[in-house]
Amino acid sequence: MFVHNGALTHIGRWLEQKKGHVVSLRSPISISLYTNLAVTFCVAAIAILAAFRAVDMAVERAAREDISREIAIMLDRASERNTIPDTAILTTNIGRRMFTENAEEGGWVYLLAGFEGGAIVGNAKRIPQLQTDIWTEVTGQDLGITAGPVLVRIVSVEGDHRLLVGRRLTARQSLIAWFLPILAISVLMLSGLSSLLLWNLNQRFRRKVQAFNQVFQSVESGELGARMPTTTRAALDDDLGVLGHHVNKALDEVERLLRGLESYSQVAAHELNHSITNLRDRLSDKGETEGAKQADQLIELVTHILELAKIEATPGFAMQTIKLADVVTSALELYSESFDEMAVSIDVNIEDADAQILGSKPLIESALINLLSNALKHAPRGSKVTVSMVRDGKRVGFVVRDHGPGVKSTELGALAALGRAGDSGGHGFGLRHVEAVAIRHGAQLKLENAAPGLKASLFFRLS
Repeated sequence: MFVHNGALTHIGRWLEQKKGHVVSLRSPISISLYTNLAVTFCVAAIAILAAFRAVDMAVERAAREDISREIAIMLDRASERNTIPDTAILTTNIGRRMFTENAEEGGWVYLLAGFEGGAIVGNAKRIPQLQTDIWTEVTGQDLGITAGPVLVRIVSVEGDHRLLVGRRLTARQSLIAWFLPILAISVLMLSGLSSLLLWNLNQRFRRKVQAFNQVFQSVESGELGARMPTTTRAALDDDLGVLGHHVNKALDEVERLLRGLESYSQVAAHELNHSITNLRDRLSDKGETEGAKQADQLIELVTHILELAKIEATPGFAMQTIKLADVVTSALELYSESFDEMAVSIDVNIEDADAQILGSKPLIESALINLLSNALKHAPRGSKVTVSMVRDGKRVGFVVRDHGPGVKSTELGALAALGRAGDSGGHGFGLRHVEAVAIRHGAQLKLENAAPGLKASLFFRLS
């Protein structure tokens, strides 16, 4: 039966470890989701800036080429006629471009001005004070025309005149007004789509993780029949589905072994109880009282084993949230008469009456009763036994201390083999029973010499 308790505990611990590992797998997907959003926004910003810079450079390069070509054509035409001044030919050419070619609609800006800056002809009102043969970007207000960026170049004509030829950067404005927003919206839509897919994957993953957790918690609480839902073919389409399938197969085998061991333990306990009872009756009939007494002790031992097997096998005793103070109160009420008969008082101290743990109330109560029984057997008449319920951080438990002779060794194995006072081994089993309950609940059993007496503590994790 103790193998059964130990197996259940090791399984519970293994499941708890697996549960922690599965839950930790949720982090990479969540991180991937957030990373995808961050990277997408960064890529979108970089793409928008790169596209803006590339198109802006292309627009400016094209505008420079057009302006250079236009200046070259106008100046070449002026030099062809030696009888007519260059300024006269430029005036005619500018007038033709302004009125016959709709320079304004094409984004062209012209101005022929004297050296002092006075305008002679052109669609610009004034010429800015800029160096010649230098590319400059100005605004429409600087030229006395409608607002907007204009790329201009000024060249000298006949030494005392200046020719300004410019081109509006309308392509850049179109880029800002249409291309960049469309690019940004497209990138954000792709980001939203990929994030939605990742979010959907994350939700599906979390649902499966929650299913794993529910199965692990159910098994840990004693429901050995809990399984992952893998009845459909779709449930096996991913790695978690395959993992759930293998976990179910492993739990099936564990349940089969434990049920078999449980059944065998109960049958063996019943048969052993029956055989020892017959032996005791025969010894009593022959007047061998000492042998009959030892047989009674064996019957008590087998009865304890059988009771523990029944508690473990009964579904009604599955783990549930309980108040440890209620267990302490209930056990003291059941055992108070025994203390009165032995003239031993009980000093009770409960620090946190509302502390809750996940456990089986009958098992924990039986463990406390065993500790009270051991304390009572070795407490001198007129002394007292102290029962304290103590909270220590994330743990809570009870401490039972008597004022008896104490023990030479607090090792549980030695106590179980030799007995505390060297008489019967019954209380040795009692401590083994307490140890089995502690293992079943993942609790910690500690025995200490209290000088005088023995102090036994059993601490559980808070729920």
